[in-house]
Amino acid sequence: MASAAALSDLSMCMVAMHGKVIFFGKVRNYLVLLTKFDKSYFVNNNMDSEISIGKFFRELRNEREETLHQVAVGTDIDSPLLSKIERGERLPTSKQLKKLSEYYDVPEKELRVKHTAEKILKEYGANETTYDAIQLVNEQLTTYAKKSKEK
Repeated sequence: MASAAALSDLSMCMVAMHGKVIFFGKVRNYLVLLTKFDKSYFVNNNMDSEISIGKFFRELRNEREETLHQVAVGTDIDSPLLSKIERGERLPTSKQLKKLSEYYDVPEKELRVKHTAEKILKEYGANETTYDAIQLVNEQLTTYAKKSKEK
């Protein structure tokens, strides 16, 4: 089984999606890995609950027993905006992601992978077309990586 560190950037995330894994969950600093990942699981299950970066931030805040106000002060992000992010009504900007990464001491790359995965699913949904598109991206990334090594 791959570790969260092995999935620290988008290309690794896409490779993992094609073959075995991708969605993260409730345990701080770890990805929940789905082995033997297949299209039917992707299409037949609601992935939004698995991928929510907002839920991830809420769980980190609750682990630390902090209020939204405390996080707002520590990140210089308004409490109402943090609440929307936690509820999944809004995704953080790159600047906000960086601040939250620093505040919660979570690698920024890990958050960017989660952010990108959530954006893809929010934009295109968990359906067969999205799954096939992710497979195509994975193939293209694999080809690109091979060509880069040959140079």
